[in-house]
Parts: sequence; C-alpha cells; structure tokens
Amino acid sequence: MADDELLEEGEEEGGEYQPQAASGLNRIVKILIYVALAAAGLVLLSFVAYFVAKEAASEQFKEVSSIAVVKPPPPLENFNFTEEFRVNTADQGEAHFIKMKMSLGFEQGNKALSAELAQRTPQLRDTIILILSGKTKADLSTARDKVELREELKASINHLLSEGKVKDVYFTEFIVN
Repeated sequence: MADDELLEEGEEEGGEYQPQAASGLNRIVKILIYVALAAAGLVLLSFVAYFVAKEAASEQFKEVSSIAVVKPPPPLENFNFTEEFRVNTADQGEAHFIKMKMSLGFEQGNKALSAELAQRTPQLRDTIILILSGKTKADLSTARDKVELREELKASINHLLSEGKVKDVYFTEFIVN
C-alpha cells in the first residue's frame, strides 16, 4: 500500500491518469477570466482611440486656426441701366412678361470700360432683350435658373465688349408674371 500512497491524485494503480470529474465551476471561472480580459482589452482600446482622435482633432484645429484671413476683393464699380426691361416670355398659350432692372459690375477705375458700356447701351439692351424673350416662365422659376440667366447675360455682354470684362450681373428687380 505504500505504493498506493505514492500515486498522485487522479491516478489509479494501472498507471493511467484518470481525470477527476471536471468541475463546472472551474470551466465557468476560466470563461469569466477570458471575458474579463476581453472587456479590459476593449476598454484599453477605447481609451487609446479616444486620445489618438483627440490629438488628431487638436492638430487639425491648430492647422485651421493658422490659416490667414484674406481681405475681400474691392467692391466693383457699377453700370446701371436707366430703363427697366419689360419683355414678353416665349410661353405658348398664356401671355407672361418679365420686368427686370439690372446693373453690371466691373473692375473699379476702368474708365474705358465705363465709357464703352455707356456708348454700347443700345446694343447691350438689344442683346439682353433677345435673351429674355427666349425664356419661358418655367425657365425662370427657381433661383438656380436666375443664376444661370445671370451667367448667360454676362457671357453675351462680355462678347460685345473690347475694353474689359463685366465681372458680375446684378438683378435689382426681377418679376415674372
């Protein structure tokens, strides 16, 4: 029996290891340890991600705050048409008209362009009237349509000019009825 005393726990006399009934408690403890380690890893990963994002945001803020503020361009000189434009639209069936006042903006100090605009007023009015009369009420219903009209007018007017270019077209009154 002395040999029996030498046998380790869980061994039998045949020398074969016989595991004791695995305790359900040991398995649960192992699973809980793994879950706790995974949760701790996620918490650690969250803290690292937070501090990395915070550092990146502060770097971006420093970059944006270092951008110099640019002065706005000087105001444009204006050429105002003295008479308003009244034009029938190209709508079929119902009669509609456009009533519009406008001015042209160009670089300040360009006296030659100012004189050319005054001299070519009849040509400019004719070009504007032709463009407006080709539009329907639906063509001028949204703000985007009016911006497109503004660009079309600017391109057509600049095509007529030789002393400089119109930078912008301003509608001071615009009614489609």
